[in-house]
Amino acid sequence: MALSAGHKRPIAAASRLALALAVASALALALTLPPSPLASADRLFESVLFRFFAPPQPRNDRIIIIGITEETLARLPYRSPIDRAFLARLIAALAAAQPKAIGLDILFDRATEPAKDREFQKAMGSVTVPVIAAAEQTPRPSTEQNDFAAASLGIRRLAAAGLLVDPLDGTVRDYLPYGPTGEPGFAAALGEAAGVEAPRERFRIFWPRGGPETAFAIYPAHLVPMLPPEWLHGKIALVGSLVPGQDEHRTPASLFALPSYGIVIHATALAQILDGRVKDTPPWLAPAAVIAATGAGVALASVTSASLFISGLMILLLLPWIGFAALFAQGGPLLLPLSPSLGAGIGAGFVRLWRGWHDRRDQRLLQQMFSRFVGEPVARELWRNRAAFLAGGRPRPQELEATVLFSDIAGFTSLCERLAPAPLIDWLDRYIDAMVQVVIAHEGVVLRFIGDGILAVFGAPLPRMSEAEIDRDAENAVRCALAMAAMMRRLNAEWREARLPGAGIRIGLHTGPLVAGSLGRGAHIEYCLLGDTANTGARIEAFGKQFAQGPEDCVILAGEATHARLRGGFSAERIGEVMLRGKQRPVAVYRILGMRE
Repeated sequence: MALSAGHKRPIAAASRLALALAVASALALALTLPPSPLASADRLFESVLFRFFAPPQPRNDRIIIIGITEETLARLPYRSPIDRAFLARLIAALAAAQPKAIGLDILFDRATEPAKDREFQKAMGSVTVPVIAAAEQTPRPSTEQNDFAAASLGIRRLAAAGLLVDPLDGTVRDYLPYGPTGEPGFAAALGEAAGVEAPRERFRIFWPRGGPETAFAIYPAHLVPMLPPEWLHGKIALVGSLVPGQDEHRTPASLFALPSYGIVIHATALAQILDGRVKDTPPWLAPAAVIAATGAGVALASVTSASLFISGLMILLLLPWIGFAALFAQGGPLLLPLSPSLGAGIGAGFVRLWRGWHDRRDQRLLQQMFSRFVGEPVARELWRNRAAFLAGGRPRPQELEATVLFSDIAGFTSLCERLAPAPLIDWLDRYIDAMVQVVIAHEGVVLRFIGDGILAVFGAPLPRMSEAEIDRDAENAVRCALAMAAMMRRLNAEWREARLPGAGIRIGLHTGPLVAGSLGRGAHIEYCLLGDTANTGARIEAFGKQFAQGPEDCVILAGEATHARLRGGFSAERIGEVMLRGKQRPVAVYRILGMRE
């Protein structure tokens, strides 16, 4: 079944809004993807979240960090590589306390003093606790470093300690538990040693508020022999460098603080593996947030008045930043706000641009149809209610009840014979300009000129909603007719002084139902009134010829329908039931004489 034009317009509008929603959402997502410079705003927000809004976490009691500090190195004969005899004693001291596993984030890539290497190898062979040492890359395939660590130092388990560093800004955000060959990484291998299997997919590292260093007990390596065994028993001990400038990495939590040490990053990832906190934000959630924010922007721009649009848009743009921070602080997912804000802004901008184009088109149309022939109050009302008046770039066909006014110059044919073309045009232009101003002053709308005739309407183009408004339109039309007669007398006085001929006018008024709409298209579109009311008004005006008592007499006739709405405020003389040309039934006609005192 074919859709009517009235049904097609809402569908077309909905299609445009859906298109704006889709395009704005796609643009917002694309513009914030790295390497876009806009992505830095999201990264800054991410850092703020982790540093100041991350949910508070108790200190982890399953992991301890044994740090090789500057004070530790000061007690050793040389700084690098780490003294193997010291490491042997450290491992023995840790193993004596029976931790679950020991992780060594220390590079074993070459031989040192043979006696110390043998001491280290002996210590590794005697411990019963799982010891996992870090490798620069996955143990498979075999490398010279890995072979040396296994054969010469007795390290039975190696795991890749490489971190995922964002190439765009050098920040560690995610952790990859397993390498491309399926071998577990450093934290994943320690988790397996503790009986917890890590996920196969990469996951985001969630940094505790205040930085990862605050989440773990940290002891200097040289003090381990003096620690109570119960502090180490059943824990996973991670040994690594805490020396400034060594193995430091930038993280989202370090933007407002010092960089994080590699051993601390591994400990943070391991804590998430042990606690099962490795589920990342669902991949559909971020696009859904963008679509929702964009939809809100589109809705705001499509239904909100201009005065409220700016304040509403500012709130909408800030809402993701505030809302996502509050959500994250309550333990919710990590969502980045730039894409939703952009989506809301772009979506609202698209709709406002479209509405602006639509308004300019409607304004041009109204100017084209009514131009300077409506008063300021009517023009404001027409623009304010343009949605009810216009549809699809042209006036909406509608039924209304209004009063039409037809006026004509009596004896205009003889006037044309008496005046040369230039004075005639000046005379007629002065007459029309004066009469148009009278119509406008009485809230009427001049629709067209037919030679020397004027067609005006009271009660259009916006339909009246009550009988009182229709009555007021009829009264305005009659007042306008009387004012036109008075204006004609003043014009005749001017013309007599200028030695130009004067003239009289005939005015016909009638009130009733009309069909209002537009004919033509483009530059030739014209607002028109159709129906018996308009035809009757024209016939009443023509009927007034027989009542003129002189060449400058002004005759105002009104139909019964108009007279009945005047409520006795005007002096009128009933002419009677008359047969008008083209009418099948007689029409009661009244001559308007003036206002009642």
